[in-house]
Amino acid sequence: MDVSQVFDLNGKGAVEALALVEAALQEQRRDEEVKLWFKFDPPQPGGGETLFQPVGRRLRDAIKHGHAVRAMPAQGGGWIVRLAAKVR
Repeated sequence: MDVSQVFDLNGKGAVEALALVEAALQEQRRDEEVKLWFKFDPPQPGGGETLFQPVGRRLRDAIKHGHAVRAMPAQGGGWIVRLAAKVR
């Protein structure tokens, strides 16, 4: 997969995972668009809530505010997000 960086959120609770997502979105310094993979396990039968919805909502907000261009579910679990280049 052609991504700039992978963030492994496996085993993290929603609060901790969202803090890592937020830090990644804010700290990326880039002159070009980059792709990040926020990786976590796909849902398991009877496994309860996953990070898919809370992380997806945060990425949707990043798109709405122009920090991200696109987000899509990753085939191996999680989300892939394409971040916009920062204007300097």
